Amino acid sequence: GFIVKSRSKSHRNDDRTSLKVSELHIPGYKQTKKQFILTDDDLVGSDNRYGDGAPVLTRLEQWTFSDDDYSSLIPFQYGNLLHKTNRPIFSPEECQYMIDEAEYAASKMGWTTKRHGNYPTTDIPIAELPSTLRFLRRSLEERIYPLLRKQFEPYLPDGTKLRVADGFVVKYDAEGGQSELKPHRDGSVVSFNIALNDANEYDGGGTWFESLGDSIRIDQGEVVSHASGIMHGGHGITRGKRYIMVCFVILEGYDSWSMRFYNNIRDL
Repeated sequence: GFIVKSRSKSHRNDDRTSLKVSELHIPGYKQTKKQFILTDDDLVGSDNRYGDGAPVLTRLEQWTFSDDDYSSLIPFQYGNLLHKTNRPIFSPEECQYMIDEAEYAASKMGWTTKRHGNYPTTDIPIAELPSTLRFLRRSLEERIYPLLRKQFEPYLPDGTKLRVADGFVVKYDAEGGQSELKPHRDGSVVSFNIALNDANEYDGGGTWFESLGDSIRIDQGEVVSHASGIMHGGHGITRGKRYIMVCFVILEGYDSWSMRFYNNIRDL
């Protein structure tokens, strides 16, 4: 559903701050993307046919998606720059496990609040969540990348080159924590967020988009994906806690195309 929240268009100049970019072509992405690439260890399961739990390689099972699986907004050229799934992509149990691991890590190291320069979130990097990271690497190949390839097919020169370069679990807290995130642009090609807890656990929330003047809310396990360069923000919550996973996705080997795409859509 949508929460309507009107906001006037912001004045746009060419400098980094006025463009409200949180990250832009970070050299470190060349390294950070490696941790999100599937490994053989991620495919190892156990075979209990003989009661010994012997390790075996399990096959990837890529999901297929149709236009009916998601709703699309913000038309541009031959496609759309914003999508939300019409059903959960992750189960309540999977989502709760990611929340639990993030809260456990936070109890040891604290929630980070200064990782994203101009527009920081209260978050835990997925690199600090080993079980979530392993689960995500497989889920990217089986669920998320097939979904993004379908949604952004009109634009991508090679959808097989999608790579998550950064990911983190964000916590919004109406009582004594961060409750919103001001409008900004991400410095990747595509961004997505996964709702990790039930929407009944908080009031408000959702992702606000300047092009719509609205906020899009999703429920647990559902996914919002959008071109990173369009202006968006975290709509404030007024009750409860909201957990989401956020990932920034680049297109490996297409830096020049990525910059052109970013510049073409950032003023929409």
